[in-house]
Amino acid sequence: MKVLFTCSILFMVFFSEFAVAEKVAPGDKLKRKIKKTLKPGLARPISKKQAEIERMKAEEKSRQRVSKYYYTYIDRDHTTEENAKNIGAVYLISWGIYPLTQPDTFRKEGSFSNYRENFGKLTFDQDEPFWNWFVHPISGSQLFLYYRANGYSRSQALAMSFISSTLFEFTVEIYTEPASVQDLYQTPILGAVLGVGIENLSMYLLNTGNAVGRFFGHVLNPSTLFWFYEGKVRMVPRWDGKKSASVNYILEF
Repeated sequence: MKVLFTCSILFMVFFSEFAVAEKVAPGDKLKRKIKKTLKPGLARPISKKQAEIERMKAEEKSRQRVSKYYYTYIDRDHTTEENAKNIGAVYLISWGIYPLTQPDTFRKEGSFSNYRENFGKLTFDQDEPFWNWFVHPISGSQLFLYYRANGYSRSQALAMSFISSTLFEFTVEIYTEPASVQDLYQTPILGAVLGVGIENLSMYLLNTGNAVGRFFGHVLNPSTLFWFYEGKVRMVPRWDGKKSASVNYILEF
């Protein structure tokens, strides 16, 4: 009985010593607990080399992102040379468009003898309302939008449209008929009023972000398709692969 009791005491002492030897340090215990709670892929932090590779991949994806365009108007000052160049361009285009839009009138009624006779004359024309209240304002609106596309403010575009319209009436249209009083104010003034409306509507359509909107926006405002349009802003999204994102705005003119 004594032997059995002694063996029991020795066994308990040995077991307690073994348990003490197997105790885990507090720091190691915390590490094991964290390791169990972490996902296998996140148990070890990625190396600096791997982080650099991931960053380079993110930058490459950022460069491959499709850039988008934002359409607007930029008002700026112009030199005398720029003004003369723009007025001259419109004047030359007028000589090309006039015979194309009214070929019968230009061929049957146009002549240099009429040009000399009509030079300096001013009359009230008897054109149909379709021409005075629709065609001329439409023409004036596109003239207004042309100058707006070249960086002129609305008031400046109106003034430039008036100059171009006056030159057309007194030096181009007199090839077939005298200058018209109605056309002198209806083309630039009504054209500017209509042009502001077309400008706002076309900007809305062009910035909708869909192909249908852009198509009709360009149809209403064709000047936005040409190289001289100064309000096309390219937006390029960028991301560095971490927490930083940005958008680069590039003004094209």
